[in-house]
Amino acid sequence: MKRRFLVLGVVLSCLLSLTACGGEAEKTESYRYSQDMTNTKFAKGYAEIIEDKSFEQWYINGVTPESFDDDMYLGLTFAGGEPDEDFYRTVKSGYISWYKALDEVGFNQEDFDPEQIKVTNNVHFYINDDDILVVEAELQMKDRTAILQYYMGNDNKILDVGVTVNKSFSEKLANAGLNTLLGMGMAFAILILISLIICLFPVLFGEKKKKKVSDKDIASKAMENTINQIVEQEDLSGDSELVAVIAAAIAAYEGSGSTDGFRVRSIRKVNNNWKKF
Repeated sequence: MKRRFLVLGVVLSCLLSLTACGGEAEKTESYRYSQDMTNTKFAKGYAEIIEDKSFEQWYINGVTPESFDDDMYLGLTFAGGEPDEDFYRTVKSGYISWYKALDEVGFNQEDFDPEQIKVTNNVHFYINDDDILVVEAELQMKDRTAILQYYMGNDNKILDVGVTVNKSFSEKLANAGLNTLLGMGMAFAILILISLIICLFPVLFGEKKKKKVSDKDIASKAMENTINQIVEQEDLSGDSELVAVIAAAIAAYEGSGSTDGFRVRSIRKVNNNWKKF
């Protein structure tokens, strides 16, 4: 119960301080946001409220991503007097991001030292195309740096929070190499899978066996082609070259090595197609 009252008090003080800042400033024609909101001092101060007075205090009190709903739901949802689920989800997402950043850097709750985390003067802000104020504040975390980025509407309502640890060159190189290996591995795995599927086609759908053609059939077809070419001619008995071709075709069909034993005496055209010698 004490922890919830502490959380509620911190959140209420933050909201009231921001509301006061927004109410005192007068908007001009050149700004959709108050002039107090569009300066480095305000941006850094709000980042310190998020990091120092909220996230760090919750971390010290043992709030984890797993226990966040039980410890923080009532305090954050009803911080402004009315239920605000969007605000709760935004803060929860930001705290989980900050919590993971601490774990990546090497912090733990047993030996956590708040003095080792602070918002530096390196703060930048701009208004994006959706008319949202975007602030990027650098955090010094031990010997590493991180970027605390938050989005805010012109009603002083925080819309999104996130923390990203800056990677060293070697870490970026390692991540790039890992991504390359994963990409190439996936590509080769898919190619191997496709090859296996193609190889299984004959097993799954069967393979038509090609009919084996014997030498005798080949010789028969060759002789038939020769006969078909010469039947169109009238007087072919005097063509010695043609006679030699026919004799060679007959010898191949019979399986003999030479044309000895038979002689072509005459060649004549017949009306019926030649089927069998």
